[in-house]
Amino acid sequence: MERTLTGLIKLVRYRFLLVAGLLPYGLGAAVAFYSYGQFDLFLFLIGFIGLLFVLIGVEAFNEFLDWHIGTDRVFQLSPKPVTNTTFLVGILAFFVALIAAIFLTLELGAAIIILSLIGFFAALFYLGPPVKLAYRGFGEITIALSYGPLMVLGSYYVQTQRIDVMPFFVSVIPALLLFGISIMNEVPDYFQDMLVGKRNICVRIGQKNVVRLYGCVLALFYVALLVALFSGRFPRLSWIVLACLPISLVSYTTGTRTCDNPHRFVPAIRHTIIHYVIVLGILITGYMVDKHFYAG
Repeated sequence: MERTLTGLIKLVRYRFLLVAGLLPYGLGAAVAFYSYGQFDLFLFLIGFIGLLFVLIGVEAFNEFLDWHIGTDRVFQLSPKPVTNTTFLVGILAFFVALIAAIFLTLELGAAIIILSLIGFFAALFYLGPPVKLAYRGFGEITIALSYGPLMVLGSYYVQTQRIDVMPFFVSVIPALLLFGISIMNEVPDYFQDMLVGKRNICVRIGQKNVVRLYGCVLALFYVALLVALFSGRFPRLSWIVLACLPISLVSYTTGTRTCDNPHRFVPAIRHTIIHYVIVLGILITGYMVDKHFYAG
C-alpha cells in the first residue's frame, strides 16, 4: 500500500497537465462570479475533486500506454517498467471522478454528465487504441479543447447552470496557450516520436517549423487578448497580461536557437509554462476582484 501511494505521488508531482487543467477550472468559476456574482464553494470543491481525479487518471493511462506502445523506452538503456498498478490507479481515479460527475448531474442537470463523457472519451482515445489521437496529429488540438473550452465551460456551468458565450470566448486564451505548450513539448522528443510512428505535429512539419508555428500562436494570443481588452470582455486587471510579452519573446527566441538540441531547448518550454501560469493567474484574479460587476 505504501509503495502504491509513493508511486502515485511520483506520478502526479511534476505533471504539468494537472496544473493546466486546474487553472481553467478556476477561470470558469471566476468568470461565473464576475458575470452573476455566484460562487458555491461546495459545488466548486466537488467539481475540483472530480477534475483532479480525472487528471490523475489521464496521467496514469498515458504513462501506461506510452510504456506499452514503446515511446518511453526509446533511447533508454535500462528503462523502468510501468506496471499494471499504474493502469489500476487510472481506473480507480476515473471511478472517483465518475462519482463526482454523477453527484453534480443529480444536483445540476444532464449537461454535467455530457461534458464529463466528452472529457472521458478525449482522455481515453488520446493514446488509447484504435483511435490514438496523439499518433495521428490530433493530440494537440484535443489537449487545447479539453483543457480550454471544456474545462472553462464545465466550471462555469457548475456555478451558473448556464451555457453562455462569455466563458467560451474567455476559454480561447487557455486553449491557445495550451496548444502552444503542447507543440513545444514535442520538440525534444522529435526523434523518438518519429521512430515509434507518433505522427504528431512536430513529426509532420519538423522542429524548426513547430517553433515558427508557436510564434504564430503567440501572435494570435496577443491579438485575441487585445480584442478582449478593448471590447471590455476581460477585467481591467487583465491589462497586466501585456507585461508578459518579454516572457513570450524569450520562449520564442530561445526555441528558434535551440530547437535541434533537446537539452538546451528545455528553457524555452519552461518559459511557455511560466507564461501560461501567470496569464491564467492574472485572469482568475481579475475576474474575482474587478469592481465592474458591483458597479453594474
